[in-house]
Order: sequence, then C-alpha cells, then structure tokens
Amino acid sequence: MMRGKGMLSRLSQFSAAVAAVSLTCCLLHAQAPPQPQPVAMVGGFNNPFSTPEAPVGTSFQTKTGDTELTQPETRVTPGVDAHYRIGADDVLTVNVWHEPEVSRNVPVRPDGKISLPLVGDVQAAGLTPTQLKTELETRFTKFLTNPDVSIIVAEIRSQRINVLGQVQRPGTYALIPPMNVIDAVATAGGLREFAKANKIYVLRTLPTGQVERIKVQYNNVLKGKHGSEDVILQTRDTVVVP
Repeated sequence: MMRGKGMLSRLSQFSAAVAAVSLTCCLLHAQAPPQPQPVAMVGGFNNPFSTPEAPVGTSFQTKTGDTELTQPETRVTPGVDAHYRIGADDVLTVNVWHEPEVSRNVPVRPDGKISLPLVGDVQAAGLTPTQLKTELETRFTKFLTNPDVSIIVAEIRSQRINVLGQVQRPGTYALIPPMNVIDAVATAGGLREFAKANKIYVLRTLPTGQVERIKVQYNNVLKGKHGSEDVILQTRDTVVVP
C-alpha cells in the first residue's frame, strides 16, 4: 500500500513538471519579437543613398522610401549671375519634367553644342540657361506634349582665371562672377609669408591682342583706404603675386 502511494506521488510530481515546462514554452513564444518583414522597393529604388543613381529629376521621401518627380526650375550654380553665358566645357544638367529618359548631365562640346535624345545637337554656348531652356522646349514640342525643361549649370569650366606667384596653391581656377582679386587670392589659399601684397597685378588680354597690366594695392584694399579699389576679374585674367 505504501509502495502504491509513493508511485502516485512521483507521477503527480512528473505531471506538474511537464505542465510547468509547457507553460514556460508558451510564454517564451508569446514574447518573441516579430520577425522583420522585407521592405518592398518602389520604382526600382529603396534608398537613394544605397542604390544605383536615379534618373535626373527623381527625388526621394526618405521617411517612406517613395519616389516622386519634382517640378524642375531653371537655375544656375550658386553665386553665378542669372545672365551667365554658357561656354564650351561647361557641364549642364538638363531636366525634362516627367521624362527621365531624355534628362541627363551633358558637357558642352568645344563646338559649343550639346547632344540630347530626340532633338540631337543643340547650340548651347553663348546662351543663358533661360534661353537654352526656351530653345529646348521648342524642339521637344515636336516629340513631347507640353515639355517643361530646366537647365542647371552643374560645373563652370569655360570661364577660368590664373593665379600665379606667391600664393599657397598657384593654378587655374573657375571664374565665378562677380569675382575680384581678393576672391582669387583666397581661392588660391592666401598669400605666402614673403608675398609683396601691394605689388600684385592683373594681366588682361584686350580684344586687340594687347596685354594690359592692372596694378592692385592689395593691403590698401583690405584696409579700405580711400582711393584703393579692387579689380573685378574677367575670364582668362591672370593674377600675379610677386
């Protein structure tokens, strides 16, 4: 009789242990974090910072990953006058609203033209961005309905100046109007220790082919002394720092 009671007691303890293990497993399963779901890619792009380059004119809403086209506008590189004339070797971004297939970055060839799908070669050098926008819209009208074009001067390479002599980084630099001698020296890293600041001059080639030498009293200009004036630079000017 005592032996039967002992067996019943052990069976009860075993059943209780099994129930406890089952309850623990259920609780752990209920508290397990949800598995992350794969994120669907929209329009072939998931994140603009980790995927191939999107077509020109595509912008991203980083919170949702959605893509949307943005209304283009005619603009030029910051600091460039609105009347800037496009030149050979400049790089342009041509954006046709809702038409990424014909929107792209294009260099201006040495002959002053750019090449685009549908319209072929188009003269760009000598025009302002607004004038080029109007010309392209007229040409695209033959192939597209109400084309809306924007022109961005992405890189200025046609207008250059030289800065030579006692500066930190002598060389050739982009001319971003309005740019003066102080701007040019700063762009070249500033003066060296033994530079003769008040003997700086600008060499400018005139339409006649003659070279004009323009003196600049650099220190006096910096101090704002009466009668001292800086020189507004033109393309192909050379600033010389003795």
